[in-house]
Amino acid sequence: MEYQFSNAVLNSREQSFKVDGKRVVLEERAFKLLAYLIDTHPKVCTQDELVAFLWPDSVVSSWSLPRLISDTRSLLRRIGVKHDLIFTVRGQGYKFNPEVKVHCPQATNAVQIQLAMLKAEHHSDGAHLKFWIGVTLVMCCACIWLIINHAFVHEQNVSFKASEPTDAKGRILWVDDNPKNNIKEQGYFLKQKIGIYNTTSTQEALLLLSMYDYTVVISDMGRSGEPLAGLKLLRAMRAAGDDTPFYVYTWVESKKQQEVILSAGGQGVATKKQDLYDYVLLHFDDEKI
Repeated sequence: MEYQFSNAVLNSREQSFKVDGKRVVLEERAFKLLAYLIDTHPKVCTQDELVAFLWPDSVVSSWSLPRLISDTRSLLRRIGVKHDLIFTVRGQGYKFNPEVKVHCPQATNAVQIQLAMLKAEHHSDGAHLKFWIGVTLVMCCACIWLIINHAFVHEQNVSFKASEPTDAKGRILWVDDNPKNNIKEQGYFLKQKIGIYNTTSTQEALLLLSMYDYTVVISDMGRSGEPLAGLKLLRAMRAAGDDTPFYVYTWVESKKQQEVILSAGGQGVATKKQDLYDYVLLHFDDEKI
């Protein structure tokens, strides 16, 4: 399903968002928020409804949704969307603001073909009743297709994953093309009430850093066939004026690697879980938050 509004286009099946014809990356929950508000437009969605949809089977703090709304609004302004898309209905919740044009090329084409065939039949003797029965069946099929497509879209996954506990102290952006390798470590930080945001590429990491605030960045050194991907990410961050604390988490211990990361403006390299915990928790001192 493709939605056009303001100077933007959201395609829920392709999980894409474009502004003035240029594709931009949205964080997963921001994309799901917009898609849900559009799908339910012009209904007003309550905070409880949105929290249940965006954080299923999770307990989140009362400010998680307002912060997501605020972050999404700021992001949309920065990427050039001309109108405010999320409208606050005081005391009730939120709804999608502008008129939305819905395009469904597959269903539209199927309906047009079937109608053309049925119209041809209409010219034969005694086909009047058959014509209208056919029209009804075609419209029912189109509605069923839309329902199936809607359900399919909301089950899709994208590369960026996030998890934030109730009363989170801050956020870690974790860059690794094999995030499953860090499940235990991330579980530890979640227990310390630290939000974890996973992404798999340098490009996405830099985009996310330009849009959101993170307390610490943790990166692998090599990924996707690039042995110095972590170092290149660090250098790109510092060149952009981003001084977010940066740690490399890798399997191979090397004194030279540590020196290179420190000289590039990073805070250190960890090869053991406990070392990583000790380094990162220094930036989440309760007295500093």
